[in-house]
Amino acid sequence: MTLASLRATLRGVRRIALDTSVILSAGDAADARQPCARWILDEIERGRFSFAVVSSLTVAESLVRAVSSSFEEGIAAQAALRSFPHLTVAALDFDIAVEVAHIRGATKLKVPDAIVLGTAIAHHVDAIVHGDAQWATKAKPYAATLRLVDLGDHRP
Repeated sequence: MTLASLRATLRGVRRIALDTSVILSAGDAADARQPCARWILDEIERGRFSFAVVSSLTVAESLVRAVSSSFEEGIAAQAALRSFPHLTVAALDFDIAVEVAHIRGATKLKVPDAIVLGTAIAHHVDAIVHGDAQWATKAKPYAATLRLVDLGDHRP
């Protein structure tokens, strides 16, 4: 599958959520998923989606490499995420935490993945783009109302 298949998969999607893997892949030239991840971020930046969201957990996970590298790189990465156009960072509030507990109980997804999925559900998105092949089976109960898009399915 390719970038063209990802475009086709996301056709009609207006509200989107991203897992950490999308942000990490976009910044990793060695990751075969990078072209697709960069395209998604470019489309969010351009305003293609009416709403785009990541969880605050995704922000934390995305910043680890940068803040571990150097103070300057950490500050630059924080500034880039904080000011990224058309991207909402959702806090883990009580209601999302309750949703996460239900998801974890129903799917046995790891808590970080359940937080990302719970954030997507709480914000009524059409699709969530992730990079974990286990989601196809574990998060399957949610596929009826939420398009689960594995970034790995669309690499060249």
